[in-house]
Amino acid sequence: MKLFFSTLMLLMSAVVWADAPLSSQMDSYLVTNKDGKEVVEEAEQASPGDIVEYRLTYTNNGDQPLSGLVITGPVPANTVYLKDSAATQVSADFTVSIDNGDSFQAEPVTKTVTGENGQSKNVEVSPSDYTQVRWQPKGSLQPDQVQEYRYRVRVQ
Repeated sequence: MKLFFSTLMLLMSAVVWADAPLSSQMDSYLVTNKDGKEVVEEAEQASPGDIVEYRLTYTNNGDQPLSGLVITGPVPANTVYLKDSAATQVSADFTVSIDNGDSFQAEPVTKTVTGENGQSKNVEVSPSDYTQVRWQPKGSLQPDQVQEYRYRVRVQ
């Protein structure tokens, strides 16, 4: 009976998830240049120096608008965010994290450092120090609407 109940709970969870109004998908693409033109192909693997574009796609499968979305993408270990590569056609606030998502700031990101003389000063943080990127759309995701968010990293 316990096995039956557990299996039933898993099936119910799958049904609830399948009926969720919001679906999301993250895909990665390798960005190369061929004959002077940029080519973007699905990424099977990447090597140091390669540029990878991440695409985060969100779809409203429900019948009501969805608001309050927060779209967050990782900057994986052994990669660096490429400055000004974040893009979307959605009106959204774009922020980044340099502390694994504990806090987010608009660019240019600054932090306080203490110099050898003991004085503190604000310095601009390099995009290579970003650990996550985030968009907060200003509007709602309408029923059947799809929104896409993109950014690029370089593999180290």
